[in-house]
Amino acid sequence: MATSTDINDLLTQLTFEEKVALVSGADGWQTQEIPRLGIGSLKTTDGPAGVRGKLSVGGSQAVFLPAPAAQAATWSRDDVRAIGHVLSREMETKAAQVLLAPTSFSEDPFLSGSLAIEYVAGVQEKGNAVATAKHFVANEQEHARFTINAIVDEKALREIYLRPFAMMIKGPVPPGCLMTSYNAVNGLHTDMNPHLINDILRDEWKYDGLVMSDWGGTNSTAESLLAGCDLEMPGPSDRRGQKLLNAIATDKTGALTPALNRSCHRILSLLQRTNLLGLSPSAATATRTTPETSHTSPTDIQTVRNVVANSTVLLKNTNNTLPLLPHKLHNKKVAFIGPNAQIGAAGGGGSASMNPQYQSQPMEAFKQRAPELGIHVDVEFSIGAYNHKWLPLVTPDQWTTLKLDFFDAPDCQGTLIETQYRTDSLMDLFDTAPLALQGTTKPYSFRMTSTLAPHTTGTHSFGLTSIGHSRLFVDGSLLIDNSNWTVHGESFYSFGSAEARQSLHMTANQPCEIILEASSKPPPSPSSSSEPEVQNPFSTQPSTRLGFLPHPPTNPLSAALTLAQKSDFVILILGLTSEWESEGFDRTTLSLPGSQNELVTTLLSGLPDPANLIIVNQSGSPVSMPWADDVGTILQAWFGGQEAGNALADVLLGVRGPGGKLPMSWPRRYDDLGFRRDEEVWPGVNGVVRYKEGSEVGYRWFLRRRVEPLWWFGFGLGVEMRDGVGVRLGLKVKNVGGFEGMEVVQVYCWREGRVEGRELVVFEKTGADRA
Repeated sequence: MATSTDINDLLTQLTFEEKVALVSGADGWQTQEIPRLGIGSLKTTDGPAGVRGKLSVGGSQAVFLPAPAAQAATWSRDDVRAIGHVLSREMETKAAQVLLAPTSFSEDPFLSGSLAIEYVAGVQEKGNAVATAKHFVANEQEHARFTINAIVDEKALREIYLRPFAMMIKGPVPPGCLMTSYNAVNGLHTDMNPHLINDILRDEWKYDGLVMSDWGGTNSTAESLLAGCDLEMPGPSDRRGQKLLNAIATDKTGALTPALNRSCHRILSLLQRTNLLGLSPSAATATRTTPETSHTSPTDIQTVRNVVANSTVLLKNTNNTLPLLPHKLHNKKVAFIGPNAQIGAAGGGGSASMNPQYQSQPMEAFKQRAPELGIHVDVEFSIGAYNHKWLPLVTPDQWTTLKLDFFDAPDCQGTLIETQYRTDSLMDLFDTAPLALQGTTKPYSFRMTSTLAPHTTGTHSFGLTSIGHSRLFVDGSLLIDNSNWTVHGESFYSFGSAEARQSLHMTANQPCEIILEASSKPPPSPSSSSEPEVQNPFSTQPSTRLGFLPHPPTNPLSAALTLAQKSDFVILILGLTSEWESEGFDRTTLSLPGSQNELVTTLLSGLPDPANLIIVNQSGSPVSMPWADDVGTILQAWFGGQEAGNALADVLLGVRGPGGKLPMSWPRRYDDLGFRRDEEVWPGVNGVVRYKEGSEVGYRWFLRRRVEPLWWFGFGLGVEMRDGVGVRLGLKVKNVGGFEGMEVVQVYCWREGRVEGRELVVFEKTGADRA
């Protein structure tokens, strides 16, 4: 029988069982194909920092893009559209059609919406892929994110939280998909909230694209379908499948069948748009196994590098220390100090994690770039402080390939199902367990074996976190027993255990046998308070994370000061990493982790000339800087993806100017934030969080409350606030400095006599961007 590309024709041919199969995922990332009708499988992929492909950990390589906060810091429509173009080309290499992005860019809804419009247009320009606006809506915290009920008044909902979505939906190129958030809004989970989806999104905004749930975020069977949530993700189905067939069979209202047809129509429309209808049966089946590749042109790489530089915000340059031009730097000695100097934090965790094509590091990039500019410079490194939350993952040069044997019963008993080989000590099995075990609730286990040879002699530390039971053996002896744990940590979206640590004396280059055994943990009893509030696809696999920290230096702070004192310039690179900014938990402090603040104050007091200290912070959100008033030079570098180090070297050496402005207000201290003493505002009480601030979010809050932040929204050296009256404003921007650069013109408006209520209404970037 010839297959059809006509949607109405296909709807008449689909059985109820096939329609129900269409409205829920087949596996972790793809929809269900229907081979007999030539209907292929839609492939989704995270996400906001690049096209990851079909595996969340250890998958195919892809270009690692700067984080959304960095993209927002460019304040550049052109830059963000260019990122969309790179993503579109990457989608082809991953044989994917649905990109699970963009997410929010900024505290300001107008800036977020304006940049999101360009992002979507860039992704969808070639027609081979569609973007997914997420997370709809009021997804403002990670604590209890699956169950929290956000109470938001309609004014704030419209002015702040819905506005970026409205701008995208009503824009010239609406996103092909939209993803609902985990949380409830005013008493109803978003996937089953008819006011949000049917009343506002469908009826008021006239959106007819596909609406999907977040992963594990479908909270009902009939209600979500009736509200207009078309697709439950991931698969195998939890809320639909046979449950939906049963609901249809007993539906006395007759409303479910039309709702099912509407959702199938929207799914088929997207399949038609992405050329996945009218396939042969064999081609339809093959859409779930198309191989992935990784290729990015030099032009795309340069685009990413430029965007990272354009996002870098110069917060202070009191002594005009930057840029480090040849006449300042030639034949000088430069100390790179700090926990991020040799890692160049690339991105956050969760859906932002990637397997990059490569990773440029700040110090190494600087050492490579300086000679290209004719600069001879002596560069040395000292860590000074640590900022890891968990012990670092085992590096590939420390151990042999990992062998994983999977068994279909707990405690490495039963039948051997499959053997895998890996190089990474993070074993997230959500989408990498054997196919026969993915999505199952039946307990299973695995045994990992390897040999580890440390590079130094001393007391080395091991750390183990897991979902489920786990035990670590070294040379046949049990070192860590993480079975029957009860205390949750923040690993694995906060479904994992706290890290269990033990130390062991080891000899340099002497191999030790490592065996790690892990088993599924049975679902909690209803009365258990030590388990997460809900079960989720991310909480059922016996995943593990093995950390290893070699014997650390005796006094890293003293060593860093000694190096700094004999150097002409000190580049101190501080900040956060993907361990601190990820999914499943909120940061509970603005403080830099570890002894990073102590490192700053030690250098400030111990350097003969503190003016030559350059501080670079890498993070996706604000951190407190109690030493900011005493430091002459501060750069905010964000998470820059795989070009983080190269772009930072460009900025430090004056190849490119720091072109960014802050896309969020930067508080001076945690106590300056509105929710600091009100648990109802965060993290919530009895499962309810109340948005008492209404529309006073970000800089609006600081203005209304007359609280002075450390740096205002939109700040970056060179910014000049220009206030206009009326509806038409023209101005010229002149560069009066000594270096090439770009500027962001920001226009705010307010009611007469209400300057504290001003809000951003227009912005434009000069220079390489549109005039």
